[in-house]
Amino acid sequence: MPRCADVGCGRWRPELLAPRWASGIRFNGRWYCGRECVEQAAREGLDTPAIPAAPAGQLPPMKLGVLLRHLGVITEEKLSAALESQRETGLRLGKELQRLKLVAPEPILRALAAQGSVSYMASFDVERVTHGPAWLPAETVRALGLVPFEVDEAQRKIRVICTAPVPRTAMRALLKLTGYTAEAYLVDDEVLVHALRAYRPMQAARRGDSVTVAGVAAAAARVADTAFADRALTMRSASCDRYTWVRLEGPTHISDLLVSRSQEMLNAGRSV
Repeated sequence: MPRCADVGCGRWRPELLAPRWASGIRFNGRWYCGRECVEQAAREGLDTPAIPAAPAGQLPPMKLGVLLRHLGVITEEKLSAALESQRETGLRLGKELQRLKLVAPEPILRALAAQGSVSYMASFDVERVTHGPAWLPAETVRALGLVPFEVDEAQRKIRVICTAPVPRTAMRALLKLTGYTAEAYLVDDEVLVHALRAYRPMQAARRGDSVTVAGVAAAAARVADTAFADRALTMRSASCDRYTWVRLEGPTHISDLLVSRSQEMLNAGRSV
């Protein structure tokens, strides 16, 4: 008869005929005697969240100004003027060029797409995002900065719109926690804002929900509460820029926790 997976507990697992309240909890495939031990295990698992590794040997992207010069949409003199004024405004170069009316929006979008090695859409019908996948809640989509508009179930691929710079960390987290590869298309910043407002996941029996919590302790408590209610739970996590994305899968539902990451954790993530 096995013991609780928490090595600091050691309580024996009761007989199979024990009442449900005494039968313990299955968490990540291991048996725990109760909520407190699950919370401890969740905290340990989230203290050092798995950070999706960046592709090795990737060359740094070409600068936007160089790409625009290569495309022949701006002269060296106008580019220098924009870079000079950018120091005062603090805007990104693309926005500064548009503010000065030196370059139209589409060539900038095309150059940013080339910079990020993705496709782009000069126009986009936001109605395409009103029936998103049921397993990707709106709060999670906002945290990722990736808005789904088409899903290919056969190839396990999800087509998304985003803005520059391409959120690679979010794309890797999406693959890790859902098994779907993200195919990104750049759009204008305003288009993404409208798409985020319009996004609605489809209704489903095993629909996901999403909650944002502050810090590992609050997340571990939420995990333990969910595990105690479901009696069986699988937890997986991936770092996603400002958040740690935690996906919880129980017998009847999927839910997400978006754990706000402290500045210390963000700095540690950048150094990995």
